[in-house]
Amino acid sequence: MDLVADIGATNARFQCVEKERLVGDVLILSTVDFADGAELISHAMRTLGHKRFDAALLAIAGPIAPGGDQVEVTNTGLQIAQRAAASVLGCTPHLVNDFFALAHGVPFFSQFEQMGGGAVQPLTKAVLGPGTGLGMATLVPVVSRQGAHTWQVLASEGGHADLAPGSHLEVELWGRLATSHNPVCWETVLSGRGLANLYEAMSAVWGVPAKALSPGEILAQGTDMQDPVCHQTLETFCALLGSAAGNLALTVAASGGVYLAGGILPRMLDFVRSSPLRRRFEERGDLSPFAQQIPLLIVTEPEPGIIGAAHCLRALSG
Repeated sequence: MDLVADIGATNARFQCVEKERLVGDVLILSTVDFADGAELISHAMRTLGHKRFDAALLAIAGPIAPGGDQVEVTNTGLQIAQRAAASVLGCTPHLVNDFFALAHGVPFFSQFEQMGGGAVQPLTKAVLGPGTGLGMATLVPVVSRQGAHTWQVLASEGGHADLAPGSHLEVELWGRLATSHNPVCWETVLSGRGLANLYEAMSAVWGVPAKALSPGEILAQGTDMQDPVCHQTLETFCALLGSAAGNLALTVAASGGVYLAGGILPRMLDFVRSSPLRRRFEERGDLSPFAQQIPLLIVTEPEPGIIGAAHCLRALSG
C-alpha cells in the first residue's frame, strides 16, 4: 500500500494507493492544527489505519530545493522533514511541489470547463491556479524513438513573480498594495488571501472603509451583486488572472492549453464565464492571434491535487 498527500497552507489531503489506483476516501485535515510535519503525517496514518507504507509522495505547497530534505509550507511555516517523515511512514517519501504533482494529473483529468480557444492538443501545456497561494507548472511533451508519448513536468514558483498591472485602475491598486506588500507579486492578489488584499485595496480606491470580510464572503457578496466593491474586486481578480495566464502561455508557448486549477474558480464558474478573464488572456499585442488559439480550461475535478500526486508517484517510481 502506498500513500499520496496534497499538503497546502489550509488543508492537507491524504489518500491510499494500491496497484496504482486510489482507494478509500480522501482524508482532509486542517494544516494549521499541526505544529510539525511528522505529527501531521502520524495523525493521518492513525486515521487511515495504517502503520507503514511501501512508498509515499508528499506534494507540498512550497519550493523544493535541489537535494533538500526539508520543505516549508509557504504561508504557514510548517516544516516537513524527509527523514522525520520516513521514520513515521516506514519508507522514504518523495517531496515535491504541489503544482508539480498536480500537473502530472492534467493528461488524465476528465472534468473541465473550456473558455475559448481551439481544440486541446498534445502540445506544451501550462497549469496555474489560485488557492491559498498561486501555483504554476509546465508540461512538455516527450516522444521516444519508439513513438511512445509521455510528459515532462517543469516546476515553477512563478506565482511570486512581480505583478504587472494592465489598466489605470490596476496601477492605482498596485500603488495601494505596495504600501503594505514588498514585493507586490501575482500571489499578492491571485489567492485566497490575495482576494482579501485586493478587496482592501479596492475599498481604498473607492474611498470607503473595508469591511471585515473573509475571502468566502467577498466571493459570495461579489458574485450575487450584494456589494459593488466586492463585485469589482472579483472582476479585477479575473482580469488579473487572465493576464497572468496569458503571460505564462507566452513564456512557455503553451499551444496545448492553459489549465486553471485551485479551489477558488470552481466556486465562481458562472461569474468567470462573463468576466474579463478570457479577453485579458488574449490581449497579447502582436501575439494576440497566437493566444486566441490557445484553449483555456478550468479544472473542475473534485480532487485534482490527489489525482496528480498519484500519477506523480507512479512517474517517479517508474
